[in-house]
Amino acid sequence: MKYQLTSNQVASKVAGETVILNHHKGAYYGLDEVGVLVWDLLEEGPQTMEDLCTSVMAQYDVSQQTCQEDLDSLIQSLIDEKLVEKTI
Repeated sequence: MKYQLTSNQVASKVAGETVILNHHKGAYYGLDEVGVLVWDLLEEGPQTMEDLCTSVMAQYDVSQQTCQEDLDSLIQSLIDEKLVEKTI
């Protein structure tokens, strides 16, 4: 399964951070450093969880299990907010 950004959002980099606006909710979101890395990867196109985790582990000293758990939580939050969706 892959994940991709939805069309319900627009993102911009501001002072080194990524700020996301959900058009339908009128809500803004900010991401931490790891979240920005994941968002940047998703901006390149659909990504598998494995691809995302590999990229995060290449940048940060984190175990695969911790990476997987944290990314599962982040991706689910982004899905809940209609910023990311599952794709085939």
